[in-house]
Amino acid sequence: MELLDLLRTQDGLVRHDQALALGMSPAAIWRRVEAGEWLEIHPRVYLSATHDLTPRARLRAAALWAGDGATLIGLAGAAWWHLTDLAPETVAVAVGRGGGHSPPEGIRAVRRDVGDAARVKLDEVWVAHRADAALEAAAGLGLLEGARLLDRALQQERVAVPSLRRALERMGQRHGVVLARRLVALAEGGARSEAERDAHRQLRRARISGWTANLPVDLPGPGRAVLDIAFPEHRIAIEIDGWAFHRDVDRFRRDGLRQNEVVIGGWRVIRVTWYDLHENPGYLADVLRRALAASAAA
Repeated sequence: MELLDLLRTQDGLVRHDQALALGMSPAAIWRRVEAGEWLEIHPRVYLSATHDLTPRARLRAAALWAGDGATLIGLAGAAWWHLTDLAPETVAVAVGRGGGHSPPEGIRAVRRDVGDAARVKLDEVWVAHRADAALEAAAGLGLLEGARLLDRALQQERVAVPSLRRALERMGQRHGVVLARRLVALAEGGARSEAERDAHRQLRRARISGWTANLPVDLPGPGRAVLDIAFPEHRIAIEIDGWAFHRDVDRFRRDGLRQNEVVIGGWRVIRVTWYDLHENPGYLADVLRRALAASAAA
């Protein structure tokens, strides 16, 4: 391979030993650095001045510095898999329990063994398997941002729930496993039931009464429906959604038809999601009070 080809395939980056293997001498490498043609991004890792240090180039530069025995993990791994647009401020690489030098600024060397069965070479960079990278990244981002990452990945069929469950088992007792366990439970279908419980708690905390959970109502079109939360006196219904992953096209269509019939039946419908309840805990009580006030004034 020619040098220009290597630079093209490596986002404008080249490692010292790669340049030597292509026939360059240490003096020739040093002359390019001195002339500003190559910029030393990390020790012995150079970026051609004709290329930008893009977010993807930052990830590759860290991998080049760490060597083939290292693996991109966590948010860095998820970004390499294109599971997120979030660029990690510090690129995490697993370097083995006994390997690796002190990392330069911008790289975090994690003393963890990642066997060949748990990683894959993608675009010439070793990275943790997709589900493992996604789950560790999600746990590191926190509940809300982690949920968004996994929800999008599941919607796009980039990861599957069974693979997340296996990734959770491989985490063992590592830092972040408690949140990872909760995220997997939400992905498996627990988001909607958790949202329902949160909605009940928020209504009680706001001292809003007059509601019934899971109220069955008879509708002329689809027959009997069950309203998640209902205020029968005011004919106001709260419908609760979990993660978007669980609403495929067919279910989305059925929910829309069902909601139309509920509205035709004389109910006002308020939809809230798991995200609404967690991001803005005061939203449900606020919108409901306004709906109740409008009903009373009608």
